[in-house]
Amino acid sequence: MKSQINYSFYSTILLIAAILFVVSTPVAANKSVYGFLEPVTLTPDKVTLTAKLDTGAETASISAKDIQLYEKEGEEYVKFKVSHPELEQALDYNLPIIRHTKIKKRATEGAKIQKYHSRPVVNMQIYFDGKPHKIMVNLIDRSHFSTPMLLGRKALEKVGAIVDSTVENTLLTKNEDY
Repeated sequence: MKSQINYSFYSTILLIAAILFVVSTPVAANKSVYGFLEPVTLTPDKVTLTAKLDTGAETASISAKDIQLYEKEGEEYVKFKVSHPELEQALDYNLPIIRHTKIKKRATEGAKIQKYHSRPVVNMQIYFDGKPHKIMVNLIDRSHFSTPMLLGRKALEKVGAIVDSTVENTLLTKNEDY
């Protein structure tokens, strides 16, 4: 009788632990593991560039120069060039602004006067791992960074990415068409 009670008790504990494990574990279905640097293709230009997959950043950014805000039929638009030393030539874009975002300045950027940058945010169509995705990106000159694009947590969630910071360019070996 005592062993039957112990068996029931331990079975119940094991069942509860299994349920808690399943509930607390993020669902990895439809997600793949990528390195911290991966190729991203911009559309419609079909130009591939390197993106840093950064779980420490919330939003995505792309290297933009000659950013010109204007109004068209009561809506805000922005003309800009995607430009970075990694790219052979600049790419021209003209897109509606979705919103403006405030990005906290780094301490080295003279944050004593103003603590935030205001950046325009646009929707951009990209291909990541051979699949199309529409993501929001903010525009900033990233020419002094090693990569022209940064994919933050929101974009990583949208493309279904889990990041392994110990590897890079997993897509280059997976997809030979990059």
